[in-house]
Amino acid sequence: MTICVSVRIPEGLILAADSMVTIEGSINTLQGRQKKVLKTFEFANKLVRIKDYPIGVMTWGISSLSDRSIPSLIMEWEHGLPPLKDNQPYTVDDMAYVLQSFIAERYDNTYPATGERPNLGIFIGGYSHSQFFSEQFFCEWPNVTAWQTVQPNRPDGSQSFGANWFGQTDALSRLIHGYDRGGLDELIKRGVNKEIVQKWMDDRVSELPLIFNGMPLQDAIDFANYAVQLTIGRFRFAVGLPTCGGNVDIAVITPSTFQWAQRKQWAIKE
Repeated sequence: MTICVSVRIPEGLILAADSMVTIEGSINTLQGRQKKVLKTFEFANKLVRIKDYPIGVMTWGISSLSDRSIPSLIMEWEHGLPPLKDNQPYTVDDMAYVLQSFIAERYDNTYPATGERPNLGIFIGGYSHSQFFSEQFFCEWPNVTAWQTVQPNRPDGSQSFGANWFGQTDALSRLIHGYDRGGLDELIKRGVNKEIVQKWMDDRVSELPLIFNGMPLQDAIDFANYAVQLTIGRFRFAVGLPTCGGNVDIAVITPSTFQWAQRKQWAIKE
């Protein structure tokens, strides 16, 4: 499982993700063949840069398709891309479309429509050629297979800034929105009027007020790190497997640059 966070501010786009990956599979037990967590690793790359472009990709959900990790497939896809200087003009939208087609083919081959289809989410965000403001899109198989715009412009055409999160989202939703979807569904099951609950959500009654308009890059970096660490702490201390964890990778993207504010380093672990 995973927590991925994006923070869109006027100065740039911050992406952050944890590094824990859970491998599941079926094993023989005394009770028969059962699905189990086989292994967890703490050094997965869930946030990657696309070649030399000011564009990043984050992934959540299942960690592999067949015997290939999702980062491995993204590396294969970007291997065929021309370098930035030879691909002018380019758009994030065009990149997203080609990447979605590449992953969708492999997802459908691994998980045919007639069988069980686990969640696989992909986010792509960054800057199109000569554009000052970032663009963000996500899709999530099997239900949201077309790209959805993240933090779209306001109805009047002005820019919209803020934070978004994907994967294991309940901790951040509780903190920032004041609720999580599972808790509200339970209230409705217990007889609370659905329309009243929806109106309470729409009015943002319990939302934590945050200001992203004019937020400096460093503060956006710190917020992204805090958001991921909050989720890691939730899974560290709550009952159940710690399905988020490891190092936090953080990328800072501006119209012409992609820099790592924090990234795992290769090392020999003692």
